[in-house]
Amino acid sequence: MSRGLLLALLLLLPLLSGCFGGAGAPLPPDRLRVLRDQLEEVDRLGRAEIDARLAAMKEEADRLSQTKDRALLGELARKRLLIGYCWERRGDLADARDWYAEAARGEYGSVAYMRLAQVAEYAARESAGAESEEWKKRAVSALEHAANYPVGAQVVMRDPGVAMLQPGVWRVGDLRHEAYSRLDEYYQERLSYRVFDFLVAALGGRKNYSYVLAIVAIAVLAKLITHPLSRAQFRSMQAMQAMQPELKKLQEKYKGDKQQMARAQMELFKKHHINPASSCLPMLIQMPILIWVYYAIRHFVFRFEGVHFLYLKSLADPDVISIGGAAWPGPLLLLYGVSMYFSQKLLGTPAATPEQQQQQKLMMYMMPVLLVVLLKGLPAAFIFYWLLQNILMTGHQYLILRGRRLAEASGTPAAPPRPAPPAILPPREAVEKLTEGSPGQKTERKMKKRKKRRRGR
Repeated sequence: MSRGLLLALLLLLPLLSGCFGGAGAPLPPDRLRVLRDQLEEVDRLGRAEIDARLAAMKEEADRLSQTKDRALLGELARKRLLIGYCWERRGDLADARDWYAEAARGEYGSVAYMRLAQVAEYAARESAGAESEEWKKRAVSALEHAANYPVGAQVVMRDPGVAMLQPGVWRVGDLRHEAYSRLDEYYQERLSYRVFDFLVAALGGRKNYSYVLAIVAIAVLAKLITHPLSRAQFRSMQAMQAMQPELKKLQEKYKGDKQQMARAQMELFKKHHINPASSCLPMLIQMPILIWVYYAIRHFVFRFEGVHFLYLKSLADPDVISIGGAAWPGPLLLLYGVSMYFSQKLLGTPAATPEQQQQQKLMMYMMPVLLVVLLKGLPAAFIFYWLLQNILMTGHQYLILRGRRLAEASGTPAAPPRPAPPAILPPREAVEKLTEGSPGQKTERKMKKRKKRRRGR
């Protein structure tokens, strides 16, 4: 894997990892039980009692909104959640939605997102047209936020979904499972979901191994699609690698003049028909494929629940091991980090200066560590795909390097980099006419020539 692709991946990871993790801590079980009792109490209130409760809690929420104390901010989030539920009992779903959105920013976010999702789903069914689509978008967004919470997070759910429908029964459920199961209904319309579903059905009919084979098939297909791009990118890297000795000489020659050194480097690249940025374009074209696969796994993630693979009990969950109350990277994730290290070691280009050598060593050790840490919250299905993609790419480039080494050992010269096409120049006659200038300029030049001749005489 090229260093440019790794850097682009690091830039995208803060955005991508937010889709699968990093939402915050779930509500502890004891506080979840207390909240459930309070919500059941609101269910038993009459209309006048709800109005009185709303007025009192609004006043208290306004007072708490001025504080910065962490404990009081938690109490504020609880008040906002209960206010939203009171509005939901009154049948004002728009106000309930706004208060739930405020509560979602605090400690009660896991419950607030699920309440918001249930309200939005009900409103989407009861409305039509653009309004229904807007509510549906809000439901999907709330469920995606709820799915970001850690594995094992619990949440209180109401059946039927909204408080207007009486009577209601409250239950405690797994937050991620509840969110994924509802999202699956929305994602079934996506093309990426259908592609995965087709591969799973074609490779064994919805059995454990068919899901694993589907990931392998996606990795192989992605590699076949990007093969020409990877080859062009690697060829450009080889050309730059061959230029390192000459670049090192230029850096020593123009050590104190950076501008002159930059001009000399550009002249050297121009002489050998090398474009330093030519390795970036294939990388940029490959990134949409990576993003597509990422979102395909995200949309299909509910189907990976309960799919066993090696020691993993579910490909939908992150590959982490709990040690001392902390989540540590699992074997699959560590294996990916090891493969990344050897990939960089195999494909590293020789540095021209000691500073660059130090930077390369730092990148070689730090990049795998950073990726392992950043990928820790993603589903094991994506880690498995990315590991396969890394192995395929590294193996392909190793075979190319091995072919070149065998050719050099046998005395057969390696194929030189493909030269750039020659520049298209205008005809010589046209150039001469353009350099002659206007008729007035021609006359002036003739007069100057005559004066020089007279002075010479």
